[in-house]
Amino acid sequence: MPEKKEIKCPNCGSTRCIKNGKVKGKQTYLCKDCFSRFSLNRKRQRYPDRIKKEAVAMYKEGYTLSQIARKLNVKVQTVHYWLKAYRN
Repeated sequence: MPEKKEIKCPNCGSTRCIKNGKVKGKQTYLCKDCFSRFSLNRKRQRYPDRIKKEAVAMYKEGYTLSQIARKLNVKVQTVHYWLKAYRN
């Protein structure tokens, strides 16, 4: 009999996780402790530091978030997070 693979929540580390549908053909899970929804082997898109620095420089020059996002081909919310992190 095959062993059941233990699923751990990437947010809180709990093993109390249940299947919760599929997204783009990949199984998703729901943590019963922190209610985080996740999939296994997820790959987050990371942007190079030079792109982030360019966004900050453009903001200092007076560009709007929308203009920066369009020029760098990223989401406006992503630019917002970068600028928020820069200020802190």
